Amino acid sequence: MNLLPHEEKRQLQAARSNTLLLRYNIFLIGVIVFLGAGTGVTYVFLNNTGANAEAQISENQSKVSSYAAVQSQANEFRSNLTTAKQILDREVAYTKVILEISNALPAGIVLENLSLDSQTFGTETILIAHAKDYSRALALKDAFGKSPLFSNVHFQSITSADGGSANPGYPITVNLGVTIKKDAAKS
Repeated sequence: MNLLPHEEKRQLQAARSNTLLLRYNIFLIGVIVFLGAGTGVTYVFLNNTGANAEAQISENQSKVSSYAAVQSQANEFRSNLTTAKQILDREVAYTKVILEISNALPAGIVLENLSLDSQTFGTETILIAHAKDYSRALALKDAFGKSPLFSNVHFQSITSADGGSANPGYPITVNLGVTIKKDAAKS
């Protein structure tokens, strides 16, 4: 029932197809423009981010170079601590030895002098003591002989001062040879 000639029908269908193709082309151009704009915005954003990152890197490098002095001071401090630890590990505890000697002294005995240094340990040392009587001098030798601090305890001499003693009340002078053990000074 269509009364239009066949050629006009074909022309109308071609016109509809052309309109549809034109719409598709416009839509495709719009998508291409949108994608181009998105790509452009992304490119600008990435360039700005890269520039900011480069600026941050150069700023951090300048900060790192300013901390180089602090880093070298920290390394020097670590080195000094290591040296101090080595020194303290070899430290000789003279106070410990002196206290042990004083604890080993029996009543009625006084030492004239006590000189300790690193060469004193392991070698024979002469201790000069003053006693109230001979029995206390013998007690001194026995006490030092039993002490784990000493070895090779022996009398060098025992003398008695007649009245004119430099230490009143302690007339007996005892020269006692002792060897202070090397491990006595270990902390």
